[in-house]
Amino acid sequence: MRFPEFSGEWEETILGKCVTQPLDYGMNAAAIAYDGENKYIRITDIDEQSSQYISDDPVSPAGQLLDKYIVEENDILFARTGASTGKTYLYKKKDGKLYFAGFLIRAKIKTEYNSAFIFAQTKTAQYYKWVEFMSIRSGQPGINSQEYASYRFLIPQKEEQDKIATFLSLLDSRIEAQIKIIEDLKLLKKELLKKVFFQELRLPEFNENWKIVTLSDVGTFFSGGTPSTSIGQYYNGNIPFIKSGEINADNTEQFISEEGLRNSSAKMVEIGDLIYALYGATSGEVGISKIKGAINQAILCIRTNLNSIFLLNFLMFKKEEILRTYLQGGQGNLSAEIIKSLKIPAPVYAEQTKLSHLFSAFDKKIELETNVMTKFMQQKQYLLANLLI
Repeated sequence: MRFPEFSGEWEETILGKCVTQPLDYGMNAAAIAYDGENKYIRITDIDEQSSQYISDDPVSPAGQLLDKYIVEENDILFARTGASTGKTYLYKKKDGKLYFAGFLIRAKIKTEYNSAFIFAQTKTAQYYKWVEFMSIRSGQPGINSQEYASYRFLIPQKEEQDKIATFLSLLDSRIEAQIKIIEDLKLLKKELLKKVFFQELRLPEFNENWKIVTLSDVGTFFSGGTPSTSIGQYYNGNIPFIKSGEINADNTEQFISEEGLRNSSAKMVEIGDLIYALYGATSGEVGISKIKGAINQAILCIRTNLNSIFLLNFLMFKKEEILRTYLQGGQGNLSAEIIKSLKIPAPVYAEQTKLSHLFSAFDKKIELETNVMTKFMQQKQYLLANLLI
């Protein structure tokens, strides 16, 4: 795919030929409270989805601040180690005065090249395959400055670089706007939940006082278990085996057999059951099961006479407080007893139902806008694959 006004073959080059100086490493400094001027960009400050600098809660670097570590126009940063190896960031003036950290590598692109065009090369399937290949040399992923400098790609004349970069930047702007729409909707829903559950906002047709109930008094609860992994016939059956990271998924990675179910503490949940993650990185996550399958011990199934979507949203609203209260310092696990002891504000069922419709309308709108963003992202990948020959 080419713009019609351009012709001729693209030339093969390497990143190291496109820079004004050898690729260099950032400063090894601790992060401190933001001083109002000097920002510090680390691997974790680069958004996984948009590759933008995350500026919501900036920090500053400690120690002596040397100008050689300031990120400037036409600079591209590369993550050099860990699970984020290969992640990239292109400097933008709006991000302010940035110093880059030691786990990042900088490429200062020559002005005779379009830095946005070269940055776009780091979003291609070819680049991701190269990163994967370069990272398998040891147990810990990592790519050094000389290796990044050796990355090969095709490049046209500057005028064509500029046109491609401008075209892609327009799509990036639309994607950024779509991300902002989704973020605003999520914030709006969060504020709605706060007002509803603090009873600052009531539906006009209801005026009964809300009751406060203990969750254990209005439902039944059970967790599951894991069939012995040493017995092969307990696995690869036709029963989806739901793990805590899959409570909102419509499929599972693992399946167990009827024999595995009978000979373990695994329990079956139905589509529509409320399921709650007790252990691990997903502690406090809650969902409505989309799968009829078995759960392990890290999941609590909640069957209640409250409206399940109303309860789902209350548990989502209370998630951070629950984790802060019961998982101090990120240690330990939640338990069925903790969840059963929660106090739940409970309006009459008709009001629960109407509120659940309101919550679901927000969720559907967020899902719709997320699907739009996904299509934009797919369109971008298609264009990257066809414009960057």
